[in-house]
Amino acid sequence: MIRKTIRDLAAMAGGVLIQDTGAVVKGAVTDSRQVVPGSLYVPVIGARVDGHDFIAQAVQAGAAAALWQKDHTPLPADVPLILVDDTVQALQNIARAYLHELHPYTIGITGSNGKTSAKDMMKAVFSRHFVTQATPGNRNSEIGLPLTILEFDPGIEAAVLEMGMENFGEIETLVDIAPLDAAVITSIGSAHMENLGSKQGIAQAKMEILRGLRPGGTFLYLADAPELAVELQKPETRRFIEENDITVIPFSRRDLHHVSVEQGRMAFEWNGTSWRLNALGSFQCVNALPALILGETRGISSADRHQALETLVMTGMRTALQPAGRAHVLDDSYKSNPESAIAALDTLASLPGTHYAVLGDMLDLGPQEMELHRRVLDHARTLGIKVFTTGPVFGRIGESWHEDQDGLFEAVKPLLEEDAVILVKGSRALQLDKLA
Repeated sequence: MIRKTIRDLAAMAGGVLIQDTGAVVKGAVTDSRQVVPGSLYVPVIGARVDGHDFIAQAVQAGAAAALWQKDHTPLPADVPLILVDDTVQALQNIARAYLHELHPYTIGITGSNGKTSAKDMMKAVFSRHFVTQATPGNRNSEIGLPLTILEFDPGIEAAVLEMGMENFGEIETLVDIAPLDAAVITSIGSAHMENLGSKQGIAQAKMEILRGLRPGGTFLYLADAPELAVELQKPETRRFIEENDITVIPFSRRDLHHVSVEQGRMAFEWNGTSWRLNALGSFQCVNALPALILGETRGISSADRHQALETLVMTGMRTALQPAGRAHVLDDSYKSNPESAIAALDTLASLPGTHYAVLGDMLDLGPQEMELHRRVLDHARTLGIKVFTTGPVFGRIGESWHEDQDGLFEAVKPLLEEDAVILVKGSRALQLDKLA
């Protein structure tokens, strides 16, 4: 992680140092409960809580210094402060400067679905050949990404950064912090359509990652998404690609052959070679393609790429199959939108046993939310999957609906005595991981 004197951090932040103790700061946190001795505390002003109010707790826990927004007075007297106009912007400034100093080969990954899985696979492949660090979990926001960068160690050779967004301009901010050598778009789905208006609007926002590429960079994108094809044909996009000598590499579900489930993992053929992936779902095979392609371009051997995928450890709550009584639970509870829900149902249907699904509402879909929820239920019926639902939107449809997780659990509990597989999937706000 970052280790800098307070004076160095002030320069990186673009702030004014008050009370220089000469201490070396190790790491940064935005939560006073996560402070360890030597941390830089970064108070963030949220919708309900202002981190400046917790400076006493941060000092008591051993913070070596704190960023401090100038408009917050009086200034605390018991900790060295770096005075800045905006603490989040200052955090981003520090991260940008630190990443420039480390200068790893930097890969950015975004997409409506699959970005965390693709990030896990990219890290696994690159770790076979390079000193590699990546976004933990899904810490992919304007605050999460700089905190991730400040965890990187000197000597890092490859950085894999997940980049999330809910509105236009957010990925542009992230790639300004972290200029990229390679950029990946895994998918275009319906998530955040309420903010962005349409899937084409989502594609336009995702394409901001392309502008973060350094000259000579590599852009990998899902060719199955027609919205991306539209964006790539725009004159200004084509001009940027040509002027910056960007290598554009499409990948597609059509590139895969003989996709099957073998002993609880996926098997597929790509580029004339058989591969095994320690994950479930044909969509995960598609998510693996950027790692295989980019790894090959960076000189990572076929043997190392095979080993990386076969021993892959995925971030939790993403198509994780766990035993529960006689049954198994397919935990895909981290988030949900129409495309990922349909893909999860397809994965469920590919597994042996009787199939059930516990589905929670999908959020941020805008005016089409009822139609999109019905589409998911229709797909489940087509596959012969018995569905249990929760959440206000599914409540209006009224199919095997339960108001809370206690009711859901009582409904599905008898299924644990069957040779069944029970999918659990819903938007993050529903916290269906607790049920799983």
